[in-house]
Amino acid sequence: MGWPQPQNSNRNRIKSPYCPFRKFCIFLHGEDPESVLAEREYLRDRVDTLEFAMDFSNHQIKQLQERIKELEDNNAQLEKELSDALKDPFTKYKKRDSAESTSKRGAPIGHEGHFRPNPEMIDKTQNVYLDRCPICSGERISPCNHTTEHIQEDFEDGKLISTRFTHCYYWCPDCQRVVHGWGENEIPNAFIGPDVRAKTSFMRHEIKSSYNDTRRTLECFGNLKLSNAALVGFDKHMTRQGKPLYDALKQSLPNYPFMHADETGWKRDWLWGFTNPFITFFDIDESRGSQVAIDHLGTFYHGILISDFYNAYRDKIGASAKQKCLVHLLRDIKKLLESGLEEHPDAESFLLELKKLIKDAILLHGQHSALSVEAYRSGRKDILKQFRKLYRHAPLSHHESDNIRMRLITFKNELFTFLKYPEISPTNNFAEQAIRNAVLLRKLIFGSMTASGKLNVALAMTIIRTSMQRAFNPIEILRNIAGKGTTPELFKQFGLPVTMPQAP
Repeated sequence: MGWPQPQNSNRNRIKSPYCPFRKFCIFLHGEDPESVLAEREYLRDRVDTLEFAMDFSNHQIKQLQERIKELEDNNAQLEKELSDALKDPFTKYKKRDSAESTSKRGAPIGHEGHFRPNPEMIDKTQNVYLDRCPICSGERISPCNHTTEHIQEDFEDGKLISTRFTHCYYWCPDCQRVVHGWGENEIPNAFIGPDVRAKTSFMRHEIKSSYNDTRRTLECFGNLKLSNAALVGFDKHMTRQGKPLYDALKQSLPNYPFMHADETGWKRDWLWGFTNPFITFFDIDESRGSQVAIDHLGTFYHGILISDFYNAYRDKIGASAKQKCLVHLLRDIKKLLESGLEEHPDAESFLLELKKLIKDAILLHGQHSALSVEAYRSGRKDILKQFRKLYRHAPLSHHESDNIRMRLITFKNELFTFLKYPEISPTNNFAEQAIRNAVLLRKLIFGSMTASGKLNVALAMTIIRTSMQRAFNPIEILRNIAGKGTTPELFKQFGLPVTMPQAP
């Protein structure tokens, strides 16, 4: 059925889309078309509102169903444990293996739970609004009639401040989700803020305070009462947040022009340290083998590797050049000379000559900036000539002294590398100093037993020491990691270009 046509009209003569029934339409039962259209728009808006309310209700229903399922599982577990206890109440309780246990961690059944009370007074309030979706960055979000509150305590200007964060919820039609944001310096679902977490990590891993000492310090100076379990949780949180930065620092190790390496015992494991003036990286591994050095520097390191005489740095890992620590060699020489070599004058003469040669080389290295290029090269040439003559000495009558001579032959190309590259040190003291700092922490915590504990110690010490080397405030770095995680800005802050040192 087509539109009714006015009498005595001709369709072919209508040249404009003029409707003669714009004010009265027979299909609308005599109603005004404009009012009908307005009512249609109202109904459309109403349908959109109801669809949003239904989606939001479905979201809440889903959360409640998951919570009900969790409570039902917990109730079933408790009923089972109670039934087992009633069957034989005199049977001694046997602690199950943690790997086989399926129950959730927490206080034993019947024990009253402990929860951190809310602060008596709220110092400030922060309303968290959004102008775009935090998931898909869509700008079509619409506010919901729903808010939640989160109270968090943290240090500000040396004082403990409690902040109430009010989260306003929004509906995002692009990603079909109910979303909300997080306030400034707010850690989701946490009662303690990032500044406290940063300072506790610094106290633990740099000042080397125990959990008890850290807890007492916070209570005395900050009026903040925490448990040791809370401090352990802070460490785990810092590890999760800082792991990307830690991994990135590890991947950057092969890009540096030179690297000091050393290792020491860590309870049942080994603490490895790789360091130079720009970075200090720690790792705790169960092995002391060369594979650990390869994992960090590669099978061939395109820089100069400075280490002691340990075999892990010898054949399996290559480098553009290597430098052995001369302090270790001088220490062995001194020990042999003090042991008495009256019956072996050839050995004593050899050791004294070697000792003088090493000290002359170190003295020349210290004067390289004051000498001309020609004078420095001439001095280096003379020392290398004396060295070649020395290690070609005939076998010595004293066995241990002859072992020193054989060491010179084995490492003849790795003892005076520092004369060719004055930028590097003739000793490995840089790595030993970094390791010594970690050893002091080891004496406090007696090593680490779990994988998470090892990672936490290595990560925290790496970030703190590297931050201090680059003149960053380590507490500020830790605060950013605890609050925002590893951000692109933080990656950029730690990215430093390096170049290979050039021989004079």
